[in-house]
Amino acid sequence: MTATLSETPVSTAIVAPAAIRFDGVAKNFDGVPAVRGLDLEIHGGELLVLLGPSGCGKTTTLNMLAGLEQPTAGQLFFGDQMMNAVPPEERDIAMVFQSIALYPHLDVRANIGFALATRKVAKATVAERIAEVAGILGIGDLLGRRIHQLSGGQRQRVAIAKALVRRPRLFLLDEPFSSLDAALRRQMRTELVRIHREVETTMVFVTHDQEEAMAIADRIAVMNGGTLVQVGPPLDLYQAPADLWAARFVGAHPINVVEAALDGGAVRLAAGQDQTWTVPAPPAVAAAIGEADAGVTVAVRPEHLAIAPSDSTLPPGAVAAEVYTRQILGTEVLYELHAGSTLFRAVTPTSRLFDPGARVAARFDWGDAFVFDRDGARRFPPMATG
Repeated sequence: MTATLSETPVSTAIVAPAAIRFDGVAKNFDGVPAVRGLDLEIHGGELLVLLGPSGCGKTTTLNMLAGLEQPTAGQLFFGDQMMNAVPPEERDIAMVFQSIALYPHLDVRANIGFALATRKVAKATVAERIAEVAGILGIGDLLGRRIHQLSGGQRQRVAIAKALVRRPRLFLLDEPFSSLDAALRRQMRTELVRIHREVETTMVFVTHDQEEAMAIADRIAVMNGGTLVQVGPPLDLYQAPADLWAARFVGAHPINVVEAALDGGAVRLAAGQDQTWTVPAPPAVAAAIGEADAGVTVAVRPEHLAIAPSDSTLPPGAVAAEVYTRQILGTEVLYELHAGSTLFRAVTPTSRLFDPGARVAARFDWGDAFVFDRDGARRFPPMATG
């Protein structure tokens, strides 16, 4: 479910959304780093998602934005104002948590307007603001109901309305949809994108679910081990991962990763002791591999590994494989393939199906592949500079 933190001053006018800057921010707990040297700018009015596995530092980062945790080092700015020592109640933020904090003895109208009423905002203004956010969230017909009469999705909307009614300059959401079923989560993601477009408030959303992040974000900041790995629009993270970890973490299906070496004008991929997979290499790929100090890996997403029926003659750059398993996923099919002793995954449309045991030829285009060095840094395509 969802809860809101509404203990900061109530705005009586629409304020400019917060632009945020982390400048070398670190946070330690008992000497153990939770966030390491974070440099990140959040644009005013954008919906930025902090994405990463459990323990990566994303919630600690959110708590520093809220003022619930103080940075151990570095500086945090809202616009030009340094916020390190500013208490939560003076930050003009609203926060939505996983756990519920709606008042069961009050109806929906009173829950939404509670923060306004306790601060002696004029009744006419309270009524106007409640009607405004109820209209945005589509809960106008629920205002007279008690909380126990609401579904999970309706409670979500009330909790968000309770935060929005204050018109904060910064809206923080900590995995607010994680306790909902899959269908309702998808619905609430769509609702959140629509709400953000209407209210134009800066929103920072924390999740471990990369599908959720890709669906709602203007930009995604990927974190791992307390470090910011990459930040950019969702498609950038998918199409141009900064390193091997990001390539593995972002994507609907596990990416194929194989060791590789330069072999004349081609690349030899490790497909097991009893199998050779040699792929002709364009000059840029050959140069990227040849300049590496040590071994490299080639990574190809399953949706970019093409498979076709195989006979005794393989086309150039293909490897012989056998279909091991097949999962039909609506409009696409996920295959596990054995090429020698190596397992690969391929995703294809359902227009043509291969049965388990079928012999196929698998191939890819270098335009859809990545080359990483031994430390996981991307060498091809080259990282953008400037």
